[in-house]
Amino acid sequence: MTRPLLVCALLASPFLLGACDRVFQRPADVPEAPVETPAETEAETGPDLPVRPETVTAGSSIDWEAARRDLAARPLEEREASFSIQSGGDAPPVPVFLPSAPVSVQGGETAIRFQPTSDGYYAFFPGDAYDIIVNGTNVVFLAPGETPQPRAETYTFAPTTTGASVTFSRYGADYLVEFECKVFTAGQPNCITEDEALAFARDLALSGTR
Repeated sequence: MTRPLLVCALLASPFLLGACDRVFQRPADVPEAPVETPAETEAETGPDLPVRPETVTAGSSIDWEAARRDLAARPLEEREASFSIQSGGDAPPVPVFLPSAPVSVQGGETAIRFQPTSDGYYAFFPGDAYDIIVNGTNVVFLAPGETPQPRAETYTFAPTTTGASVTFSRYGADYLVEFECKVFTAGQPNCITEDEALAFARDLALSGTR
């Protein structure tokens, strides 16, 4: 910078001094264009999500003839000793499975709640160590264009945050048996084993049909 400054100092003309000012004048700051990051782009346009086909619901086909045949095969004294519901046209839209014997609660009392629904039924059985909920439904979830397929009559156990559950299918309907524990160990439900839950579900008795 020393030589240019000396040159301007030696030039006496005001016009030449103005030229020196222009030579050493700093250019105006030009704002830089913001750099668009991938995160900002995604926030503005949204991430690309996979397109999944919407599921549809359908009513399954119930084998009422087989259900009526199996209900009639139960001994009369066994049916009278257990909890049963009204059969016929006013019965729920699925065959009803309930415990083969009343579930007792503390004090020896039995408090059972049974409620038919538009697609099946709901039943509640309180117990000392756990409460039992049984649901039956004729609704299946399908992909568009898919038709209901026969399901295997297998019993599937699964632990839950409140206890355990068992699912199975019979006569074309689906059933869910839930065990809600009243006993917890270290914050985890501890009231029924897998073998006990499966045995209870398998022992449910056909108690009503159309």
